[in-house]
Amino acid sequence: MKVVLVNGSPNEKGCTYTALKEMADEFGRQGVETEIVHIGKAAIHGCIGCGHCKSAGCCVFTDDQVNEAAAKLREADGLVVGSP
Repeated sequence: MKVVLVNGSPNEKGCTYTALKEMADEFGRQGVETEIVHIGKAAIHGCIGCGHCKSAGCCVFTDDQVNEAAAKLREADGLVVGSP
């Protein structure tokens, strides 16, 4: 089992990270694999409703973290989102 934890704070190692890290540590003690993904300072395009993701399986915008994050989420069994 794998859980992806998304850190939406612009402060990569701040309070939101600390809370996510505590959760990741507890998941680890329970035998669950975790990964913390930091997206807080990343510029991410908004959806334009073009349908490219439906037909091609990925976002038309390739210069941000959406496709990378989506691939990790597809492999995950759980998701935790942290935001300040």
